Amino acid sequence: MKPNRYNVPALEKGLLIIETLARSDQPLGITDLYALCGLPKSSVFMILSTLEDLKFVEKLSGDKYKLTLKLYNLGELILNKLDIRAVAHPYMEQVAAKLGSTVHLAQLEFGKAVYIDKVNGPGFVQFSSKIGLAWSLHTSAVGKALAAYLPEKELDRILEVHGMESITPNTITEPAALKASLEKVRVNGYSVEDEEGELGIRCIGAPIRDSKGEVVAAISVTALKHDLPSDKFGEVGAYIADVAMEISRGIGYSANG
Repeated sequence: MKPNRYNVPALEKGLLIIETLARSDQPLGITDLYALCGLPKSSVFMILSTLEDLKFVEKLSGDKYKLTLKLYNLGELILNKLDIRAVAHPYMEQVAAKLGSTVHLAQLEFGKAVYIDKVNGPGFVQFSSKIGLAWSLHTSAVGKALAAYLPEKELDRILEVHGMESITPNTITEPAALKASLEKVRVNGYSVEDEEGELGIRCIGAPIRDSKGEVVAAISVTALKHDLPSDKFGEVGAYIADVAMEISRGIGYSANG
């Protein structure tokens, strides 16, 4: 097999050690890993030190090492995304067909709302949004639906890091105004983005909760302004909120706890 020119030897060694620790029934020491992995003891020592600093491994008495739950928690995040997509997608198709509009599913990543799924509406107009696209929280319906349930300190930190850039004349650019908007989200159960991210485009979103009751995603419908008049916000918003609740139940949420 042709060797890969872009291999990173140190990374390969680190992953080998992680896999070896994962497969072992007992904590392992440097000598154990040296024997099992065939790596120099100096390399094993440096890699373990780095993994310990990053909280991937824990050093026990007798200079033995075991994996922490950090990898498990990271895996849980990935599984949650996959589960949400699998549950949400059929509902997204129903919304797109019923409203004739594009539907997005998003999650909070590094302080932004990132699309993790999309279903195009059946109409002639198609939006250029794509999976992986990130929106600032203050300029998108999914962003507002996610932001509305963040602890205030976390929201303040995100706004400080990312700012509140003005994209259109309708963009909310002050934290106080955004927080007032988010209070409406909590009261109504849905969010509205009225030409705040792009002129001529409106979106309505709603939060999705997991089995713990925490908001882990948001769904939204995107339409041209004339296809989503303001007098339809309440009706469409209630519908999207109901769909979000069905998705939430599908991933284990219960309003009764």
